Amino acid sequence: MAALTLYVVTFNCGLRPIDTEAFASQLFTGLHSSNLPDLLVLSLQEIAPLPQALIGGSFLVPFFEKFYHAVQKGSRTYANVEDNGPTYAPIAARNLGMTGIMVFAKDPSRIQDIETGGVGVGLWEMGNKGAVAIRFTYHQGSASTELTFVAAHLAAMEWELQRRNEDWKNIVRGLVFSSTTSKRKTGSTSLSGEERPLLSISPHDASIYKPTSHLFVAGDLNYRTSVLSPSPTDHIEIFPQPHHPPDSSLHFSSLFESDQLNQERFAGRTLHGLTEAEITFPPTYKYNSVEPFLTPDDELKKWPWARHRWPSWCDRILYLPLPTWVTRSQPSLSITAHKYTALPLFPTSDHRAVTLEISVPIVPIPPPKDEEGDDPRIKPPFEINVDWKRKRERARQLELVVGFALYFTTTKEGGTVAAAVLVGVVGAYFAIRAMVEM
Repeated sequence: MAALTLYVVTFNCGLRPIDTEAFASQLFTGLHSSNLPDLLVLSLQEIAPLPQALIGGSFLVPFFEKFYHAVQKGSRTYANVEDNGPTYAPIAARNLGMTGIMVFAKDPSRIQDIETGGVGVGLWEMGNKGAVAIRFTYHQGSASTELTFVAAHLAAMEWELQRRNEDWKNIVRGLVFSSTTSKRKTGSTSLSGEERPLLSISPHDASIYKPTSHLFVAGDLNYRTSVLSPSPTDHIEIFPQPHHPPDSSLHFSSLFESDQLNQERFAGRTLHGLTEAEITFPPTYKYNSVEPFLTPDDELKKWPWARHRWPSWCDRILYLPLPTWVTRSQPSLSITAHKYTALPLFPTSDHRAVTLEISVPIVPIPPPKDEEGDDPRIKPPFEINVDWKRKRERARQLELVVGFALYFTTTKEGGTVAAAVLVGVVGAYFAIRAMVEM
């Protein structure tokens, strides 16, 4: 049975453009295979400063372009290709406020039926926190399979556990897919595009839990290892370091016993039905931005933890297993995780990127014949909010108002434009006044 190889990467960019060379040098070190994957998916949080992210469109192009160039350079280096041509074709780049998603394919002709969606769960339902998603069908010969990728960023702070669960609920209820075209247009990576809601299908099929689709959720989910902030001495006495042996109570694995995401997931309060590969890497947040950067854990003498946040696995990648109605009829099929790891610390962020290399059988998931069982594809944990479209339109208007207000008042470029406009208005006033008095 043919399998599709996926490489999913989640990275909180820290509101700054990436260092293209640094990102390219580490991007594919999370692979187990010596071959490049068929698809590369980047889930990006805090992709740009708040003003540019809320405005979106052309304001985000420079940030997305850096990732494009890093992907091309990193993939050519990993594959030892001397040709300067692109190794991957960009399939789509989308954002919802500060959260972005990019999809690349080695063979773009295999991608059809692209759908996108997004929802804000931040202040006034704007996109300072939220999710953006892409869904499409991947074809190989006569075989095909449908894939859904959700990039998410949930509420921060140790004590905001319930808010994170509520954010997930609002993502499930408010992220509804829309379609731009029936087939992908080569080279189309616009950040907005003409989209139409999928009104001809059931709300269930337009949700993230579509019965016939695989589902991957990647992002800064922000679940911590404590509901309280650290004490002033915890960073010295308790925080893990590379030299702590696995059998030590100070080894990083001890913190995982308090991982909020697993506690809430197993209790059925968040990320319903999703599973995760085994975590064998240290916490991915929060690091001080100090050297050495781009250095593997086994070469480090110390992890530069920020003393005011508990080291936590904020950055995660989860997925839905194959549904039972598929595995019953084809027990040999499986989704196989090959490697789940964290990349070294980059100089532009206090998070470490997390990667998942995984293979998915290229077979269609048929609709279930009955509605028994607890698979969320059959029984989603929450129903679609019937008012989702009006809420998103209202939030989008607020994003533009707030985004431009911040751009003109807090950025150097925006301040220059505002000053030029003001000078022009004042000059025009006096010119008109002079002409009237003549």
